[in-house]
Amino acid sequence: MKTKQLSLSTARWIALAMYFCGLVVYPVIGAVVRLPNPTSAETLRVLGPVLLGVGVVDYIMSLAIEGMALAQARKAASPRGNVARTAIVTGAFGESLAVFGLILTFLGARSWGTLLYGLCFVHGVHLMLRWPNFEQVAAGDGM
Repeated sequence: MKTKQLSLSTARWIALAMYFCGLVVYPVIGAVVRLPNPTSAETLRVLGPVLLGVGVVDYIMSLAIEGMALAQARKAASPRGNVARTAIVTGAFGESLAVFGLILTFLGARSWGTLLYGLCFVHGVHLMLRWPNFEQVAAGDGM
């Protein structure tokens, strides 16, 4: 039984939906939902920079995994499905930055949360700039 491969166009819409959630839905939820007991200032002084550091490592890891996955897709007989999955995984790494921002917002560190939302935005723009490379590999021209 042959399964239908995920198209790069579908992967683009999935990635856009993830970034929409990370950049619109999560900040709105963070602004509307107020937790009764914010975390202590001492904890936030540590937690904010730690999650930002984890976010930067997340960003770097997404680039490394993307590069390895695209290199593997270049060698595949039919790279289209591999490239589409790579795009979705890369988008998920970007959305996770916004999840960190939402967590910090819930804990009472709105400025740190905003910083991580911004990092999510940069990741999304960076993915958009790299998208022609995804298309090239999916077409089999990325050799």
